[in-house]
Parts: sequence; C-alpha cells; structure tokens
Amino acid sequence: MKTVVVILGQIFLLSAFVTHAQEAPLAQNDGVEQRNLIDLSVQLMGAVERKDGATLERLVAEDFFVTSPGDLATVPRADWIANSVSMNWENPEFRNFRVNVYGDTAIVTSVMHFKVSGGKAPFPIITDTQLIDVWKRRNGQWQIAARHLGAYSIGGYLRLAAGFIVGLVFSLLIWILVRMRRRFATRKNAAV
Repeated sequence: MKTVVVILGQIFLLSAFVTHAQEAPLAQNDGVEQRNLIDLSVQLMGAVERKDGATLERLVAEDFFVTSPGDLATVPRADWIANSVSMNWENPEFRNFRVNVYGDTAIVTSVMHFKVSGGKAPFPIITDTQLIDVWKRRNGQWQIAARHLGAYSIGGYLRLAAGFIVGLVFSLLIWILVRMRRRFATRKNAAV
C-alpha cells in the first residue's frame, strides 16, 4: 500500500511538472530577454516623458499602432508619437510585468500608473491602465509593434462618483415625496 501511495505521489508531481512546462512560453525561462523587454518598456515611456523623439523613432516600429477598449479605430505611429510628446507625462510607473517571448515576437503586459496633462486633456489626469504591448525583433533589435490600452482606473472613479450623485438625487427625491405626503396628510386631517 505504501508503494502505491509513493508511486501515485510521483505521478502527480510529474504530471504537475509536465502541465506547467506545457503552459510556459518558449522563452519563459530566459530571464535576460524578459529583463531586456521590461527595460525597453520603461525606456519607451521615459522617452515619452522626456519628449525624446530620437529614442521613440528607434523603439517604435514603422507599422506600430495603438488600440483602445471599445474602439475599433487604431492610432497610427505618427499620430501616437505626436500625441504622446504634446502632453506632459509625469513619473510613469509600471507594475505587474509579465513577459512572454515567442521567437522574434514578445507580448509584454503590465499596469502603468501615470499623470498626464496638456494635449487634448483639459486638466491633469492621474490614472492606471493595463498595457498589452507586442514587441517584434527585427534585425536583432526589439521594437514595439502594437499597444492595446486597457480600461483606465479613472473610469471606475467616475462611475463611483456618478453612482454617489444618483444616490443623493434619489434620496433627495424620496425626502421631498415623504415631506409632500406628510403635508398633504396634515392638511387633509386639518380639513376634516
């Protein structure tokens, strides 16, 4: 019986190892490549913050585009660079990096916290957004080929504020109706 338990335990550990190995991307164990792509992501947003056109030209692929949640339109490279450097970015900070490398293509996901003003923004915005970046290795160099923006955390704050305001208005309406009913009942009782 003891032997059966040991064999089942070994099978379980082996199957867990094989399953994990199959789920991992090809170069998941290549920490150097992952670190390089994380560094490039930080360099990219650092160049945006500094309005460093030369670095952006080097890091952003010619066929680069950006997409936003719920919008089928894409923002092409030239427009994205122009929009990015027209705004004032402050301290973009990344967290929760995940890098998956598939040969000469890599997917880098992260959450970026930032403050931005200027450009089309009428007032400074402080928010978080999820980024899904597709990097392609061309001529031995990594370049960002696509970026998909996730929902901004500011949307959650706006929904929360809107819900609070709707709740206040609803409470005010109920209070007014209760007062009107009491007045009507008082007048009715006084008339009798």
